[in-house]
Amino acid sequence: MTSDTEKLTTTAVPLNSRTEVRQALQTVIIFCVLIAVWSALRLYARRVRHTPLNVEDALFYVSVAAYYGMVVAFFLLLYFGGVGYHMEQLSKTHIARLTQSMLAVQGLYGLAMCTSKWSILWMLKRVFAVRMFWICTWIIIVVQAAWMIMTLLIGLLICRPIQKNWDPTAVGTCGDQIAGYTAVSIVNVIVDVAMCLLPLPVIWGLQVKKPYKMALFGIFGIGIVSVIFAIVRLISLRKIDFDDFSYSVPEVITWTYAECGVVILVACSPLLRPIFDKLFRRFLSSAKRTDQDGPSYESRTFKNSANTTPKTGSHMRSNFLTVGESEESLELGDIRSEGRIQSSATASRDRRLPNGEGSAWSADKDLKMGIMVEKEVSQTVKLVE
Repeated sequence: MTSDTEKLTTTAVPLNSRTEVRQALQTVIIFCVLIAVWSALRLYARRVRHTPLNVEDALFYVSVAAYYGMVVAFFLLLYFGGVGYHMEQLSKTHIARLTQSMLAVQGLYGLAMCTSKWSILWMLKRVFAVRMFWICTWIIIVVQAAWMIMTLLIGLLICRPIQKNWDPTAVGTCGDQIAGYTAVSIVNVIVDVAMCLLPLPVIWGLQVKKPYKMALFGIFGIGIVSVIFAIVRLISLRKIDFDDFSYSVPEVITWTYAECGVVILVACSPLLRPIFDKLFRRFLSSAKRTDQDGPSYESRTFKNSANTTPKTGSHMRSNFLTVGESEESLELGDIRSEGRIQSSATASRDRRLPNGEGSAWSADKDLKMGIMVEKEVSQTVKLVE
């Protein structure tokens, strides 16, 4: 075991036994496993739904690749950069590897965060086809791109020449590093908050049952977790002592990898519903069998229906409150095609539905119309089959 004053002479540095270093190592390993599992489940969910990969998937897997690049840089920091030891214990070679690896972490962190958030925004843009929502989404996408560039430039330009980062004896100057990195983190928190708030007004205006609306709030509000991690990381940045950087940085490393890992998991989670459907299908089937003594949900709601399976291919669940809240309704799919669905629904509605039903459709309420149309289509199919 190396003392706090003993100079390190080996190229590879022994793993420091400090609690902060162990926590950083455990955090990286945990998120490596979770991200690998979530990424595989995302591919499987696409296969279950027979959905081809799209732009948001490509962005997501770029963020995953960048995160694993961060993991490689972390082990370089740990075993060749002397993280956890005092700067006075490190040789010039160790310090050079420490700062170079940190620059790599910073660049990959910016790429991973940006592409994972772009993946979320692309998904939101696809789901909520409302003009004003699209405009706000594009604004956040551009701001996120500017943030990534800012993250890269802070690391590259805060010390001039750049060699000053890893060679304290080099002639040059460094700016206020704490202020620079704090500014980057503050912008990151603001973007996270904006992304969390973005879909909430639209969801609030949906004409759906309250439990379904609450489920949507839960799906799109999960991003608040990333906001919490970003704030904790921001606080930890204020504790860095750049005069003893290698000793004071482990806590920041822990929260950097945790925050980035959480954002990647959040970007993936809304698309994993088909997986949970399969996991809980047996439980739902068992619950349905226990209700066989009473009339089924479909027979109670549509007494004239001879078949409980709609011809549209929806797999209706007995515990949903309305027919529109089917498997496809909860799937995060495109809801832009109001006109095409409305025309087909109107033809059938004129045959069976009471006059005036469906009058909630309104041309100036794009998203509400999309949701209402889907519910009307489900009901119409049940009535005419």
